[in-house]
Amino acid sequence: MSCKFKLKKVISWNFEEIRYSYSMKVWIDILTPKQTLFFEPLIEALQERGDEVVITSRRYREAELMLRKRQINAVFIGSHGGKRLDAKLTASLERSNELTEYFKHDTPDVLVSFSSPEACRVAFGLGIINLCVSDSPHAEAVSRLTVPLADCLLTPWIIPDKSWTGFGIERNKIEQYKALDPYVWLSRRDLSDKKDVTLNIDKSKSTITLRLEESFASYVSNNKNTHEFVLIKRLIEEFRDQNIVILCRYSEQVDEVYKKFKGRVIVPTDVVDGVALLQSSDLFIGLGGTMTAEASLLGTPTISFFSGSYFVERYLISKGLLTKPRDVDGVIRVSKNFLRDTKLRKQMKIRSNRIRSGMEDPIQVIIKKLDILIREKLNEELARK
Repeated sequence: MSCKFKLKKVISWNFEEIRYSYSMKVWIDILTPKQTLFFEPLIEALQERGDEVVITSRRYREAELMLRKRQINAVFIGSHGGKRLDAKLTASLERSNELTEYFKHDTPDVLVSFSSPEACRVAFGLGIINLCVSDSPHAEAVSRLTVPLADCLLTPWIIPDKSWTGFGIERNKIEQYKALDPYVWLSRRDLSDKKDVTLNIDKSKSTITLRLEESFASYVSNNKNTHEFVLIKRLIEEFRDQNIVILCRYSEQVDEVYKKFKGRVIVPTDVVDGVALLQSSDLFIGLGGTMTAEASLLGTPTISFFSGSYFVERYLISKGLLTKPRDVDGVIRVSKNFLRDTKLRKQMKIRSNRIRSGMEDPIQVIIKKLDILIREKLNEELARK
């Protein structure tokens, strides 16, 4: 442990109380744009109270762009393995070794990550307290590699404990927060102050935004019936007079969309202000999770075309904030309905505001749990002395 102790004596009427104050060295491993937005206020809060924060990431287009845009100073260690299983494994092993070398002589007190396989393995091996955050038990491969190693798993309240215990974690190590993850950055923003999007968007037209799938993730199905490029082609055919914005995750996706649909869609090559774009969009279609939840919580008419199913998606559908058609024809049909029904769009805004108002701040839950885990560790060390 690298905690720095300061002893304070406080004299009361009839007893002497000794209080311990400490500062922590916190390691945060950030692998995606979502994690950047989620952990940014945690980094700020920890630094403001005097804790040392070390941020690591890996070479991955979107994460690098977002970290730099948010001016977060991260150490880039390792890379994304791509789509092939052998490449994923090799990249993961190499990154684990590099992280071990980086931290073995000056180990942090605690790791916080969104179930980072390499960081969790290194934390376990070096005896670092491991706090995992996750809303994705459907990401089975990652969960199997990380959840059993967690000293604490924090997860949204809508995900039952039994979804996690099957991966090998004890129930008493699971804690819930009453929020969906995008609430962290949405709650810290004045949503009434709608900012302009720096894209070539014709404001006289409706705007449809499509977020492509996490095609390199192990949990993504290769179901060709839901292939994203079939959907893009249909959107262009049906809504050729509207703005169609395609948000890519990888440089390979950017290149392929340009090659197939150049001049017919808008393809940002840099990180965009996602909240501003979603607020200016008349319709959002998501093939992933984070922006689908974000758009739903903003009250933007939202369609999920994700090939699988997950708890957050099912919750949003149950609250009337999200629609999930079965096929491309269904997406087109629902899209047309959303674009012409202004009354429905207003109702969704009201509904989303009400649901957001009942959520709590996960960052405060994390900080409170970090303090508890550190105190428990310190008490164990003091008891041995």
